Amino acid sequence: MRQYADFISRVVTSVILISVLVLAIFSFPQWLWGLLLLIPLAMTACEYSRLFGWGRQRTVIFILLCVAICALPFLFFASFGGVSNAVATLMCWFAVLFWMFLVPFLIRYRLSTRSYVPNVLMGVLVIVPVWYVLVALQLQPYGLIFVLSGVWLVDIGGYVFGKSVGKTKLLPSISPGKTIEGVLGGLFVLTVYALFLRLFYEDVFLELGWILFGVLILSFTMICVVGDLFESYLKRVSGVKDSGAILPGHGGLLDRVDSMTALLPFSFLVMQVFY
Repeated sequence: MRQYADFISRVVTSVILISVLVLAIFSFPQWLWGLLLLIPLAMTACEYSRLFGWGRQRTVIFILLCVAICALPFLFFASFGGVSNAVATLMCWFAVLFWMFLVPFLIRYRLSTRSYVPNVLMGVLVIVPVWYVLVALQLQPYGLIFVLSGVWLVDIGGYVFGKSVGKTKLLPSISPGKTIEGVLGGLFVLTVYALFLRLFYEDVFLELGWILFGVLILSFTMICVVGDLFESYLKRVSGVKDSGAILPGHGGLLDRVDSMTALLPFSFLVMQVFY
């Protein structure tokens, strides 16, 4: 009974977040959308700081650094959209390289350091590109909504299948609750969703052959899993269960956006190539 209550809580929270995001994406000018997103960015940066036990001064410095990097487009207000897109592209390349090469290495060998500067740089690559992608892709609102919906469906599918039929642990030393069945469940739900988009929205995946389409779906799922595992790795290193408790059923904001932090930079670069 408890697991169904958690599931309902997760779904309700997701629906509320999606509704708020959709309203803001279509209603606000891009600069205001970016300005409002600085609030959850600062909250996520604060949660990230807690994972390392930083004191107030170091936490404030990290939050201000993240906000300062995101403030760059506001300095060129007349070209806000162009600057956001250019910086988003650069940030996403750094982020994708980070997620592809460094994160699997950290997870595999459970490497960690208490040194402030490396963890700050890692936090910037985790948090800041998400802001830039969300801002840049507001100009392609349906594409942004499709991507975000895909992330949430992978999460929900993985949760449902993992709780109902999950038996084989994926990486118990990092995330005891994540199972291979849950990952396959997330892949299945995402595949159904992507096929629906391909069949009923002709401009989605239009340029992709079926093989590349399948590769992207598989990559999408695996990247979401890596993002989830990386946040679990950070919590395991820090000895905490959740990064926060602001979202019912999800924990903190960082718990909610763990898959997004890995997936959005990848999705942005794919959309730059094909759209």
